[in-house]
Amino acid sequence: MCKFLFADGEDVCLYDGGKIIRQHSKYIEKFKAAADNVERSKSWKHSGEGAAFRGDVNPHGAREDIAAVINGVYFTSEEGEAVYSFKAGSVSGIYKMKLGDVKSEETHVINSVDYEFCGGCLDAGAGTLATKITKNYLNSDIAVLDLKNGDYKTVTDGDTLDSDPFVCPQDSNIIYFSSRGVGRTLNGDFAGYSNSAIYRLNISALEVEEIAASDKYNYIKPMLFDNTLFAVRTPCKEKKTNPIVEILLIPFRIIQALANFINVFVTAFTGKSLASGGENPAKGREYDSRKEYIKGNLINVEKETKKNAKKDKEDYGFVPLGWQLVDVRSGKVVKSGVADYDITEDGTFIVTNGRRIFAVKDGKSRKLCNAERCFYVACPHRSEKGDGLFGF
Repeated sequence: MCKFLFADGEDVCLYDGGKIIRQHSKYIEKFKAAADNVERSKSWKHSGEGAAFRGDVNPHGAREDIAAVINGVYFTSEEGEAVYSFKAGSVSGIYKMKLGDVKSEETHVINSVDYEFCGGCLDAGAGTLATKITKNYLNSDIAVLDLKNGDYKTVTDGDTLDSDPFVCPQDSNIIYFSSRGVGRTLNGDFAGYSNSAIYRLNISALEVEEIAASDKYNYIKPMLFDNTLFAVRTPCKEKKTNPIVEILLIPFRIIQALANFINVFVTAFTGKSLASGGENPAKGREYDSRKEYIKGNLINVEKETKKNAKKDKEDYGFVPLGWQLVDVRSGKVVKSGVADYDITEDGTFIVTNGRRIFAVKDGKSRKLCNAERCFYVACPHRSEKGDGLFGF
């Protein structure tokens, strides 16, 4: 029977043989409730003549919606227990939950307003999580975290964007991860990222080795199964826009910009939008549904959905079909349009395209379930040999 976890927006979901248990993050619920209380306590500042004079009227009497998302799900060694990482507003953290038990409290592992924890691989035997830790807008490192006490140690460093760590099934001292180098000008300003390559880190020997790199492709989310390395391969360069079309669109964009400026000005001083209905259409939107930020790439959801729908009438998603799950060495394509994947013990690939989740084995793909906003799936993982970072 197929069993895996997946994240769907603010929910942690367990798929077990066709049955789905969906559970909302209690921390995110409490975080938003606390934000509501704070907003109510200062609501007097945004009403009355004084607020109207300052252009600080909030006709809705409530806070702006807080962007929140589950950005990692993992199995532990305890039956029915899952670990999840999240980002809510300016806070990121990791918690444990009992799946199917909505009355039980979640267990806090770590919270931070300085760093963001995202994705990775949990070694259920050792109780350690290899994850990405983002320290600023340009750089991120790989860290190994002890779930018992929330202690963590970074195992990579430098002017790089490191992500998607995977713990080797044979030896958890070995971690595979993807990395982009940061390019800078002579003045030290950011100039861009290099192509994403795959590296192997030996923690005990303190050695890093480049495993796969390409001038044409990025390799992200590496995983090793049966001594075969898999990854999501994406094109390095987007298709160039037509310069003639761009020139013709300039007058339209100028008019659109002026209209938006006038609308913002009127909304600020009257509390009402120029759009029909009299309210600001941005109110109540948790995130820009037209765009999604997936593995360091900004995806135009509407554009990709329409493009994919023409090729697949039923099971299309919003991830570009050029994002392909491949055997790195041979280049053989397992599945196209891949946002994330994992591999079960019997070699079945669990793949999501953002809106659908599939099981792929022996070249055959079978849809398992639908989702709204799924960028992370996870199967159970346990390394045969523990690492020495926390004495396991």
